[in-house]
Amino acid sequence: MPDLNQRFVHVMERLGLSGYALSKALGTSEAVISNIRNGKNPPNILLVQDLLNKYEEVDPVWLLTGQGKVFRRGQGSAAQEAVVPGSEGVSLKQLDERLERMERLLQRSIEAQLERNVLSDESVSDLEKQVDRLEKSVESLRKDRRRSA
Repeated sequence: MPDLNQRFVHVMERLGLSGYALSKALGTSEAVISNIRNGKNPPNILLVQDLLNKYEEVDPVWLLTGQGKVFRRGQGSAAQEAVVPGSEGVSLKQLDERLERMERLLQRSIEAQLERNVLSDESVSDLEKQVDRLEKSVESLRKDRRRSA
């Protein structure tokens, strides 16, 4: 299972949520959560963003990179979460730079998805117009047949 999937599932479990409960909290289907849990699909950026917005105690750096702690400091018992192995020696500046790079990548990904959505919408609109024209042509042909009969 990819690392991001593992961390996503780990957060879900640490929050004490079932796949169903998390899917409802994030406004997605239980199948999406199941696919993440089974490693079939990674969580998409919007789902990650929704998780981080809904559960602010989750540390975004840890969720995205695996570095640091699962929960932000001062979040009750979550503050006692062990440091993830391999995060020692990483400065806050380095983490900030990584986070900024990831935010830029995520923003570009969102923009590309929006562009694809616009193209899809335009294609659907064009197809609807073509269907409308064809229906009018068929209706016109039917009228001509009735007149000639």
